[in-house]
Amino acid sequence: MSVSSDGFRAHDPSFQDIIGSSPSLEKILSNPSYPFAHEAGVFFSDANELWVTSNRIYDDKGEQHIIISKIRLSANRDAPPVQEEVTIEQFHMGNGGVNYGSGILFCSQGSATIPSGLYYTDPKATRNTKPILTSVYGKPFNSVNDVVIAQDGSIWFTDPPYGFEQGYKECPQLPSQLYRYSPTTKAIRALADGFGHPNGLCFSPDEKTLYVTDTDKVHGSGVLRPHLASSMYVAPLG
Repeated sequence: MSVSSDGFRAHDPSFQDIIGSSPSLEKILSNPSYPFAHEAGVFFSDANELWVTSNRIYDDKGEQHIIISKIRLSANRDAPPVQEEVTIEQFHMGNGGVNYGSGILFCSQGSATIPSGLYYTDPKATRNTKPILTSVYGKPFNSVNDVVIAQDGSIWFTDPPYGFEQGYKECPQLPSQLYRYSPTTKAIRALADGFGHPNGLCFSPDEKTLYVTDTDKVHGSGVLRPHLASSMYVAPLG
């Protein structure tokens, strides 16, 4: 393992083929008042905007929520980015997100009254946000966490039990699973179980491989459990 002067850590020499000989990191924006950039990271090149979801925040009553932010970037590198908080009332505890058509497909972890699932948002009209999928064969999702879109239009996503462990969701009725949903046929199926906390996922560029992380080591309460998985799984496809 090697660590460069720029903070990149390589566990395999082939990683250099990805980051190049002189990688660099640039801080775009910081907000010390709360952890505003936790998940999503959905970029719109035409508007030069980056949408992010915050980590959990507690209000004065002890209720949990997250904040969605739109970061407006300037073509002038000397001009600072501008963070604008966006209110979307149709879902709760947004987490992962991905470009979907001309909008964003958000993962909602849900609440006691608002179901977890996948929700579509038009960045230009967030009031029109609508649910795409909020249950599987009549059972509510646990806390849908992250999502990717395949070239055939199918939606792949993970569903760990973080909402229950963090105290804003009911007891899970489903295993922690990886799902595939077809918007065309409306068919949904669990592709893999056996995870503790399935989390981030992505395809290889040719979509012959799927990568899925399991963050079971970290309980929703924040307690670290070293004997449990903190792993990335590789699944050949096709």
